[in-house]
Amino acid sequence: MLDVVCFGEILWDVLETSARGREPIARTFRRELGGAPANVATGLARLGVRSAVVGGVGRDRLGDALVQHLRRDGVDVRFVKRFRNRTGLTFVVRDARGEPEFVFYRHDSADLAIRPEHVVPAMGRARWVLVGTSTLMTAPLARATHRFLDVAERAGARVFVDLNVRAHLWNSRAQMQRAIGALAERASLVKASDADLRAVGGGLRWLARHAPRATWLVTRGPREASAIGGHGEVHAPARRVRCVDATGGGDAFIAGALATLVAAGATPGSPAWGSADVWRAALHVGHLMGSKAVSRPGAVAGLVSLGRVRAMVRAVRSVAP
Repeated sequence: MLDVVCFGEILWDVLETSARGREPIARTFRRELGGAPANVATGLARLGVRSAVVGGVGRDRLGDALVQHLRRDGVDVRFVKRFRNRTGLTFVVRDARGEPEFVFYRHDSADLAIRPEHVVPAMGRARWVLVGTSTLMTAPLARATHRFLDVAERAGARVFVDLNVRAHLWNSRAQMQRAIGALAERASLVKASDADLRAVGGGLRWLARHAPRATWLVTRGPREASAIGGHGEVHAPARRVRCVDATGGGDAFIAGALATLVAAGATPGSPAWGSADVWRAALHVGHLMGSKAVSRPGAVAGLVSLGRVRAMVRAVRSVAP
């Protein structure tokens, strides 16, 4: 059985790396792994977690390179579908604070081509499955998302929902709120930033309404992160680091926190799930991974030299009840 299966987009982020003075035209671009599920699966694999990704890439050289990248990191790619559609690209331009602006080149791209008939029961055989809200924006992909959750729940997997809200990509705010609310209701664990909660219209009250039985991981930018659930509330200050590229910071945080929970055997109803010490360790490892991710351009390029972090993940077994 796998530890975590991540469902959603697999694509290339094409990053602006240099520009001539103040001119808006970049001289150099480079490609880096992109798509939140692929980023999380990679972070998990680099921490020794048995992870897989479900998604679509093209039958082209860019798709080949994505599969090779994931496989080289130890991500299980048996559920990656190959389509005639082109592999998805997202151009990323960052401001002086490292905050990204995304320009999507994904019309009919392979990452949007997953359909319910592509989802098989084996994809749900894991301790955890992770989905994000970006797979809800087209009706066929939303149906595939819920089909994936159906097979996962039948297999006994727990659901992690990453809100990751991109409000400007939705045609209707009301539609976005309904779709994201219905997804959150299926979660055992929800991760949201302050910005995500503002986008769906309501802070912790929104979580209390739509995910009352879940534990919440809430990140508050450079200030702190909180784990709120049956164990009570645990808070951990963020690490002070220079942010070069914020693109994959949240994905790396998820990978670190979830790897810690997997190592502790923490699932709803288990003793470790109710342990404040386990959640404190999860937040700490999440912050460490996030700080590494934002230190270099590219969502996973900074996730290197992880020996200390892997040791911390292993050590959580001694704190777990």
